[in-house]
Amino acid sequence: MSERLSKKFFSNASWIMIGRIFQLGLTFITTMLVTRYLGPTEFGKLTYIYSYVQLFIPVCAMGMNDIIVKELIENKENNDEILGSATLIRIISSLISMFLSVFIVSIFNNNPLYKTIALLQSFSLLFQSFEGIMYYYQSKLLSKKTGIVYALAYILTALFRLCCIYTNKDIKWFAFAMSLDYIMIAVLLISTYLFDNYKFKFSFNCAKKLLSKSFYYAFAGILVVIYGKVTDTLLLGRMINETSVGYYSAAITLCNAWPFILTAIIDSASPIIIDMYKTDKTMFEKRLKQLYAAVFYIGVVVAFLITVLSDLIISILYGKEYMPASMPLKIACWSSGFAYIGVSRTIWIQCENKIHYETIISLFGAIISIVLNYILIKNLGINGAAIALVLTQLLTNFVFLFFVKDLRANAKLILDAIMLKDVLK
Repeated sequence: MSERLSKKFFSNASWIMIGRIFQLGLTFITTMLVTRYLGPTEFGKLTYIYSYVQLFIPVCAMGMNDIIVKELIENKENNDEILGSATLIRIISSLISMFLSVFIVSIFNNNPLYKTIALLQSFSLLFQSFEGIMYYYQSKLLSKKTGIVYALAYILTALFRLCCIYTNKDIKWFAFAMSLDYIMIAVLLISTYLFDNYKFKFSFNCAKKLLSKSFYYAFAGILVVIYGKVTDTLLLGRMINETSVGYYSAAITLCNAWPFILTAIIDSASPIIIDMYKTDKTMFEKRLKQLYAAVFYIGVVVAFLITVLSDLIISILYGKEYMPASMPLKIACWSSGFAYIGVSRTIWIQCENKIHYETIISLFGAIISIVLNYILIKNLGINGAAIALVLTQLLTNFVFLFFVKDLRANAKLILDAIMLKDVLK
């Protein structure tokens, strides 16, 4: 990597991290206050219903997030068409998903309050359609702009949540707050994009091309959400109760509070490593191993610290009312390393043109997650859900790859990274 490109990479990564750290600080504080304010049962209802909405996030994304950076890098002269076509596709799929998410909630939970919560939360699906703008700036290594946008958006939404707590609002207001994050981000991203004199253009041929490339990612995304985000919450809610969902969600919220570091590293490294594939295959593999190693070992260090300090963290942040969340936190925090290796794997999958294998990997993950969660929740409750999460990420993003011939090369890269082979040179 040249000195100039290296500086640009670290500058871009720094801005992503600054934005995410600011977002983390505000979101973490407000989530903690909201969790305390609502209590385990009400907070459990909020997260339980949101699990149904989350099922449709990959449907709305249509796999665009996984291919748009590569498309923008390789087709710089058609950036307006790529971004405009991807955004329109997502808007259409989001409107359909909003209806379906509320419909499914009404089938499984014939409760007017639950349907209202689902509707308010589902607006987040529509406004996530404009995430492509963030990826546009990311592909140009200009994440300073989006870092500022995200910081400003989360300031406004944090103030909204605090006002809701201060004025003693009910659960419906906090359901809407989950969508307000995305509404504010969308408004600010669009404003920034148009201010920079960029345009949205739609091309039928471009849309067709994007859809043909994104199909496997879209289907795989649905399966990833099933095994990575909602199976445990949905089964806990249906097999035990919403209070258990509250405890478990409090633990998972803490697990998800820090991986913005990993996301920032992956997001900034992705355009550079993808571009390197075309010029130097050996260096491509070395940089990819370095990325895998960074993601894995940062995850291990953070998981160790959380395990040691879990009781203290829960007591300080949530209060003794949430102490049943401590053990699930100690267990679930070990899933992050392998989960984000799975995110990093997308770079190799794209460059090697093995997109269809994402569906196979994700299908395996979804099946394993459902089976493990059902068995372990039935016998161990919320601790079983946490164990199932760790085992699912380990088996899906590492072990399973050795059993698929065309994926063994990637599995070996991951193993070399964990063993630090040719990583530190």
